[in-house]
Amino acid sequence: MTTFSKTQRDSSEIDRRTLIAAYEASLAVAAEVDLDPLLQRLTDLAREVVGVKYCALSVTNQDGSIASFITSGISAEDRAAIGPPPVGRGLLGVIMHTDDGIIVPDIQADPRSIGFPPNHPPMKSMIGVPVMLIDRPVGNLYLCDRIDGRPFNEQDLAVVSILATHAATAFDRARLYAQLETSRRGAEEQRDQLRSIMDNLPSAVIIQSAADQSVEMANSTAMNLFFGSILAPATVPVYDRDFTLLREHGEPVPRHQQPAARAARGEIIRNMQLMLRKRSGQIVPVLVQAGPLRDADGHITRAVVVLQDITALREAEQLKDDFISLVSHELRTPITAVYGGSHLLANQRNSVPEETAQELLNDVVIESERLNQMLENLLSINSIRAGRLEPDTEPVLVEPLCRRVAADIARRTAIHRFEIDIDPSVPPVEADANHLEQVLRNLYENAIKYSPRGGAIRITASEEAGAVSIRVSDEGIGIAQDHLDQLFERFRRPGAPATVRGMGLGLYLSRHLVEAQGGELSVSSDGLGKGATFTILLPVARGWSDTES
Repeated sequence: MTTFSKTQRDSSEIDRRTLIAAYEASLAVAAEVDLDPLLQRLTDLAREVVGVKYCALSVTNQDGSIASFITSGISAEDRAAIGPPPVGRGLLGVIMHTDDGIIVPDIQADPRSIGFPPNHPPMKSMIGVPVMLIDRPVGNLYLCDRIDGRPFNEQDLAVVSILATHAATAFDRARLYAQLETSRRGAEEQRDQLRSIMDNLPSAVIIQSAADQSVEMANSTAMNLFFGSILAPATVPVYDRDFTLLREHGEPVPRHQQPAARAARGEIIRNMQLMLRKRSGQIVPVLVQAGPLRDADGHITRAVVVLQDITALREAEQLKDDFISLVSHELRTPITAVYGGSHLLANQRNSVPEETAQELLNDVVIESERLNQMLENLLSINSIRAGRLEPDTEPVLVEPLCRRVAADIARRTAIHRFEIDIDPSVPPVEADANHLEQVLRNLYENAIKYSPRGGAIRITASEEAGAVSIRVSDEGIGIAQDHLDQLFERFRRPGAPATVRGMGLGLYLSRHLVEAQGGELSVSSDGLGKGATFTILLPVARGWSDTES
């Protein structure tokens, strides 16, 4: 029978308690899943269980270099005073390359020691063990100076080794957890980025289940398309309740022929033109694309359907057709006059009376000028739409320009008279002379066209708070109040009699030309039969006011 002295029994009890504490500490460490708190907790528990003043944990890279150095028992101020973490030389380097750990009774006396850096707290004894994951080192645990002053022994080494063994597993699990968290966050970021991209797409995108074609996701454009200005619900839209696809003549697309159903069978749908009935009942034309979405095994699980509202495209096509028809009609009259008159003069000049010949020549000149004006307007509109309109402004005297253009236009009418009343004191405007002339021609011709019974066309101008107002007034058919806002739209001639020729481009172009010069073009009328007044407002020429003063 083996007997123990009281000292041996106390020592054995302490050993047992220490081992139990080591295992409990290991369990506590194992509960941590976040890497940084795990490393700090491991270091603190090791110092507490073994009962030392200082403890440190180095985490190594795959090449063995120290990636981070965690301490316990040293204040943040002392850490900062010591300087950068160690690089793994001296005794620390020895521990990094040992399998079982070492006990160093006297650090200063050990020939492998290279001493401490300045401001490092004094330390006498040390114990160090590697933190091994299977056969791969992931770090090292260092403990210095027992609180009770006893030297380190093999039992201490065993206790620290227990901590290191369990710490390695917890460390690896925490690192895997961190990697999973990084992957999860990356997946969430990719999902959010994908959602953001989809929500900013100009086309409506919906994801539908391959099994029953139910909508699983819809981007913002799709929600706006289905619900319009109505506040869209938080839930995904439902087919046949919130939107329905129709054929051209209004009948619903059969379920098995819907784009999502066809995509679920592996088909790819491109540029299918259908009609979409919104929740409000409004029906709009849409261009549909669809395709299957497959999982990792290649099975079709969903269908992506892209819808593009082509209302504007349809309107643009109609506008283009109307424009071609309008231009063809408007060009035919002057071309006919030019061709007929010139052909008659060229082939039957001797048989045509001189007075008739002169009238024919006048018609050819007038219609040629009208053609030239039409082409200039069309070219200017093209420049405006292409963003190439760049006026070259300079000081322009208003009265001479208004009078010269009026004299030119007056040759085309015998029943209208131009009355120009512009005071010589009106300052010049900052304008592009060519653009301003084009605007005046359009307004004068407009006044003639819409005054079929003739009458006066009055042009006045005055200075108004740093700007010059040029007014062109006629005694024509006037404009209804509800038509005033529509006059400057392309191809719009609200209230115009069918007998009055025109493309509806002159006023549209004139407003853009005036605005390009930094001015404004407006219209007023007292009503039908009471004429109209168009007002050009342009800034006074730069520096003119300073010169006058």
